[in-house]
Amino acid sequence: MSTQRHMTTSSRPRARWKVISPKTPSTVEEVVPILLENRNVDSSFLNGSIGDLETFLDTRGMKEGATLMSRHLRRGNQIVLIGDYDCDGITSLAQMALFLRDIGYSPYDVVIPHRNEGYGFPLRALEEHPRAKLYVALDCGTSDADVIEEARSRGADVIVLDHHEVPGQGAAPASVLINPKQPQCSSSFKQFASAGLTLLFLAQLRRVLPQAFPPPALNGKYLTLAALGTVADVVPLLDANRILVQGGLKCLNGRSFEPMNALMRQAGLWNRPALYAGDLAYYLGPRINVAGRMDEPLLAYELLMSRSSREAVPLARRLHELNALRQKKEESILRSIATGLKARQAAGRTLVLGDPSWPHGLVGILASRLQRDLHYGPTVIFAIDEKKGVAKGSARSVPGVNIYEALRECADVMLKWGGHEQAAGMTIEAHRLEEFALRLEEVIQAYPHHHFIPEKKVDAIIGMDLISPALLEALEPLKPHGMGNPAPTFGIQGASIHRARPFGQEGHHLRLKLDGGLSAIFWRGSELFEHHSMNDGGPQDLAFQVERDPFQGKPVLNLKDLGRLF
Repeated sequence: MSTQRHMTTSSRPRARWKVISPKTPSTVEEVVPILLENRNVDSSFLNGSIGDLETFLDTRGMKEGATLMSRHLRRGNQIVLIGDYDCDGITSLAQMALFLRDIGYSPYDVVIPHRNEGYGFPLRALEEHPRAKLYVALDCGTSDADVIEEARSRGADVIVLDHHEVPGQGAAPASVLINPKQPQCSSSFKQFASAGLTLLFLAQLRRVLPQAFPPPALNGKYLTLAALGTVADVVPLLDANRILVQGGLKCLNGRSFEPMNALMRQAGLWNRPALYAGDLAYYLGPRINVAGRMDEPLLAYELLMSRSSREAVPLARRLHELNALRQKKEESILRSIATGLKARQAAGRTLVLGDPSWPHGLVGILASRLQRDLHYGPTVIFAIDEKKGVAKGSARSVPGVNIYEALRECADVMLKWGGHEQAAGMTIEAHRLEEFALRLEEVIQAYPHHHFIPEKKVDAIIGMDLISPALLEALEPLKPHGMGNPAPTFGIQGASIHRARPFGQEGHHLRLKLDGGLSAIFWRGSELFEHHSMNDGGPQDLAFQVERDPFQGKPVLNLKDLGRLF
């Protein structure tokens, strides 16, 4: 079976850069107002506290769900918690289980579907726990109509805490659905991850707990887990999510949650004076996700439930080792795909690839990497199970191209599917892969051409003299950065590069020296440019973000592009 089932262009087009603000700040004090204007927010964006989340406790279903769960707690009924196998699902599950443990409630069990079972509420949760009176589905359940209907027919209640899109035929018939994306929900904020919704639900549950149970404080480990799941699930870091992540980072930096301390040590973060949202996204989140990708998702859950360093350290070490194996396998597959793409030049906007040797747990991250580095357009990667004759895939898209809506038009070709505007998953009969690829390409061809030329944005052009510790301090209140609140990106025109040296295991990255002794890092820079062209002393435009050297504290530029950009 061919690895490359459906091909498009073999290289990602060069991004064009757009300068958002016509203003050129002459002082550090002028920078932040420009950034706020670019993001269409005012100075109140820089404020916000945990208390501001109070309004979201009225999200549709919160009170009803908390009252229902309180009733089951009062009766001592068996409760089964079901969490998805990704970081958002596992951090949601861990919060709920920690809450029950903290109040001293023991008749509960946990079910995490294996990745080969597919996304969603697994039927075995009912089969293995036939006496359960309450099932709580976390980061899944909205579209699991058959299983939830079966649970209800057996006399059990089902609470669903989820943030995935509601399918066209309507949500599953849960006793209580808590999902801001359900049409009837009037919440002003729709972009929570399930980890954030879980924390809000527990705050509501805390209010209606039976008197026999002591209500735990919901800071520390709970807020840390809510922040980790929120960042890892790549939801917009705006409004309530921004507050959750700010609070969670403060708790994480307090080093009071031993499971995360153990993971931080393994990830090489322990000696950092402070951690930021990027550390959750690139170091900690992947080590939680890797359990479901490469082994058993219960490993990550058990780490988060550890009571001591004796329990946490070996589990954190195992997750770290699995992450290293994941990275090695991922790079090997990407090299193979890149070689195949260079050899063939079929036209198209989509990239659909499948192979029996690719682990199902890696399809999502492979799709993301390919979309980021090699192909600018909808990218779908499948792991093919030849024995069962099915392929399970993960899709990533680009701004302006709604992959969820595109897949809706291909629904009759798939066995199961779901997701968001920019990411989705699906299961399909293996013999229909080519048909699926052609159908998806046909749908995507209807989008305007400009969506397939990557456009990147620079907030403003600044002078080299503004890059200073004072600028770092001025930018600090804008954090945490992520989707919806990107890190500020600046441009410099006509900079001189005095030295550019490759580094890394295969020399893919560049370390540069610029005017005024400034240092810069260009990740994967050597893959895009010949070294000698950057060492000739000619002026270059730079697109970059300003970061603090974690050890020396001084500014360092994280280059995003260079050449004649503006």
